[in-house]
Amino acid sequence: MPQPQKTKFYRSRVSLFVPFLTIFIYHLSVYPLLAQNGKRAFISGESLKYQIYYGFINGGEAVMQVNEKVFNGKQAYHIYLNGKTVGIANTLYNVNDTYESYTDVQTHWPLFSIRNIHEGRYRHYSTQTWDHWNRPDSSIVISSKTGKVVVVKGCQDILSSVYYLRNQMLTMPPLKMDQTITVHTYFTDEKYPLTVRFKGYETIKTKFGKVRCMKFMPVVITGRVFKTKDDMTIWFSNDNNFIPIRIKFDIFVGSVNCDLIEYKGLANEFSAVEK
Repeated sequence: MPQPQKTKFYRSRVSLFVPFLTIFIYHLSVYPLLAQNGKRAFISGESLKYQIYYGFINGGEAVMQVNEKVFNGKQAYHIYLNGKTVGIANTLYNVNDTYESYTDVQTHWPLFSIRNIHEGRYRHYSTQTWDHWNRPDSSIVISSKTGKVVVVKGCQDILSSVYYLRNQMLTMPPLKMDQTITVHTYFTDEKYPLTVRFKGYETIKTKFGKVRCMKFMPVVITGRVFKTKDDMTIWFSNDNNFIPIRIKFDIFVGSVNCDLIEYKGLANEFSAVEK
């Protein structure tokens, strides 16, 4: 039957927004979480909304939010991401994926993670509980699906890594053209080392006007979705917010784009927009 193939293929367009957005976390203990001037790249109350489209077809939307809450009796960030199909794409494929992460407000290490997947008839729900403090040289993840796993000290989940990186960029030394960074996350109950290349600075056109960005290319796995290892690009705003502005996937049937269309509650002035 063609329907399972369509659903699986559309997942390569819409639901990959989440894991590939998050591959840009740097080594987890090199730089302090806050810049020396005490600034943060994000604060509680920030909300980012994205449109996911293929050519002129609006196929989906995603929302990323962060709020400060109490988790197990201590203050924590609750980070939330939902990506779903809309319109005719939702009628055909019905994707509605949610990722949540509770992180320590000081170290920004994950405390508890949720992955809730609805893609066609496929369903997946799993949680991860994190322990970063009882081992001196490593962390422990307890998965509701696979049990206990030892990971790199301070390892991030797939969602918290986005926000961790954004704060890291406030103190990270300037990157060199084509500099590669290998990173460690834990995703889909697997240790997930990734490699990313910095591709310089670029100004791109958006609904907000021209935005100055830092451009990155992850090294992706070729095969079912991508033709070459350079078939994905992500642009972050080149200011103190480091917002993901655009993600572009070059896949076998064309290009899929995820563009920022709304924002509120930014920690700093959106100075990357040219005036």
